[in-house]
Amino acid sequence: MKHIVSYSGGKDSTAMLLKMIENNMPIDEILYCEVMATPTLGAEYPEKYEYLDRVDEYLMQSIGKKITRLKTNISFEEQFYTKKQKGKYKGKIYGFPWNLGAWCNSNLKLKPINKYLKNKGEYISYIGIAYDEPKRYERLEENEKAPLYEWKMTEADCLQYIKEKGLYNPLYDKLKRVGCWFCVKQSLDSLRVLRKDYPELWNMLLKWQLDSEVVFRTDYSVQQLEEKFKKEELIKR
Repeated sequence: MKHIVSYSGGKDSTAMLLKMIENNMPIDEILYCEVMATPTLGAEYPEKYEYLDRVDEYLMQSIGKKITRLKTNISFEEQFYTKKQKGKYKGKIYGFPWNLGAWCNSNLKLKPINKYLKNKGEYISYIGIAYDEPKRYERLEENEKAPLYEWKMTEADCLQYIKEKGLYNPLYDKLKRVGCWFCVKQSLDSLRVLRKDYPELWNMLLKWQLDSEVVFRTDYSVQQLEEKFKKEELIKR
């Protein structure tokens, strides 16, 4: 039986990984799926990749292992412009994912992970579900475990713990969550940061929205967000 840590690089999965090491729990592999925004650009904020390298250094020193980094076969942008082959929207490009049942998670993350794990035989997958996420915990499969939930560690506990271990991610100084920069589920505050601090990435969102029949958010297109944020800036002046 193999013991595989499902790792995202966020505060919860990092806290779980570090606590597992502290408790001398078995770890055979730390699995991270690197989604690409375009064939040459990653889906994470630039600082996230620097952080993953820091975690790798810690892992090598503590347990002599590094993160296994899977890469998707197709980027978000390539899937975005792929035309649908059947159904009501046949012939139309995918465009932005719907908020519910988003194709990005299933096509870009779960597919490569499941394909990789098929060759692993029997394994236990350790997932970073905090104590204040009971609904996620209830959906666990038989071979999945959530140590954080069992330790009753909340998201706030996880953030404090990685600070204490010297592996705090500075992205949390300006973002509550550090997922893909083009995620349709992120908060308005997160999008304000994206526009202000990463204008080249924001401009890509603006371009994609022009080609997508699906609106970026259920309440705003990217262009509408641009106007909203501009007005907010004018009011502050």
